[in-house]
Amino acid sequence: MRAEQVELAARVRSEVGKQAAKRLRAGGEIPAVIYGRGQDAQPIALQAAAFKAAIPEGAWYSTLVKLRIEGAKGTGASPNAMIKEVQCDIVRRRVLSVDFQRVSLRETVHTTVPVVHVGESRGVRQGGVLEHLIHEVAVECLPTQLPEHLEADITGMEIGDSLRVRDLAAPPGVKIVTDPEEVLIVIAPPVRLEEVAPVQAAPGAVVEEVQEPEVITERAREEES
Repeated sequence: MRAEQVELAARVRSEVGKQAAKRLRAGGEIPAVIYGRGQDAQPIALQAAAFKAAIPEGAWYSTLVKLRIEGAKGTGASPNAMIKEVQCDIVRRRVLSVDFQRVSLRETVHTTVPVVHVGESRGVRQGGVLEHLIHEVAVECLPTQLPEHLEADITGMEIGDSLRVRDLAAPPGVKIVTDPEEVLIVIAPPVRLEEVAPVQAAPGAVVEEVQEPEVITERAREEES
């Protein structure tokens, strides 16, 4: 399924640097930059809530964006772009900055798209464990042909079966450039917990007690000195 182009409002920002970025984030905005196609880098700002609502995390690098930049002039006010990099605060689960790259709708782009599994595996029904090893693959296509995701059909997979990149079906105009032999999905055997019998010491053997290492705190060192 081809991804729809997303429109995103932005504004030109004149202040750059760490302190300016902190002020933007405190006000609910994300500092961003758009560059590429022989034009100067343009610092912009996005509404954090609007960015999160428009582009889910899993689709950051596979979404064609139409930016509407308030304060920009001419064709620079509404460029087509794709996200090249997102910096995040993992602890607070928030986006810190975004880099966009201008793209032409008539030129091939190289990016990644998510892989999702569909169908029902007989091996899973029998107790096998589905291991999804690769969650995205690299593709080349026109921005207008970029798929929202690629589907890996696990129907009929038995325990021990694997699905490789070569088994994916790409839409017309889309070339998958990830190594075709890379394993995407495996139906692994069920995990069985075996009871381990305690080791019996031989008659007359001496069993040494294993002691925990001593931890000496700074205060203990002071008391010993």
